[in-house]
Amino acid sequence: MVAEVARLVRELPIPRPFSMNALIDRLNRLRDKPIRLMRGDLTGTLPTGMLLRTETADYIVVIRDVERGHARHIHFHELGHIVLEDAAMAGPCLPVADPHRCDADELLAEEFAFQLAERVDTHALDRRRAAETPAVAALGKTFAAAADLRDAHA
Repeated sequence: MVAEVARLVRELPIPRPFSMNALIDRLNRLRDKPIRLMRGDLTGTLPTGMLLRTETADYIVVIRDVERGHARHIHFHELGHIVLEDAAMAGPCLPVADPHRCDADELLAEEFAFQLAERVDTHALDRRRAAETPAVAALGKTFAAAADLRDAHA
């Protein structure tokens, strides 16, 4: 199952540079039903994010006070539920559904979120490295070589 999640993540049309809104726009062009991102002023014991699926749209709702990095993970996790269900790898996790299946679907959505984050972050890191000037790259190599020599004499 993890390999299938990895395949789905590799096939996503990730925008470069990455933006969640641009990713959702690209996915919406491929789907019959749009995905909408929303921020909510939810209080109490509700979760920090949730997926609401209707006949006309899928809504990913994140509480407004959630920090940016956490919000991104919630978006990726809930997007995982959508993509996995669309690919028939998971079912709708409803209160009346089998709790064991819901647990498995939650684990798959988490795996999806982590793999998507890794793909997005790896590309951003590669892009930053490619943007280095030759002088900065040479300087980095020089300091790395000096550190290697220092470690060799220790």
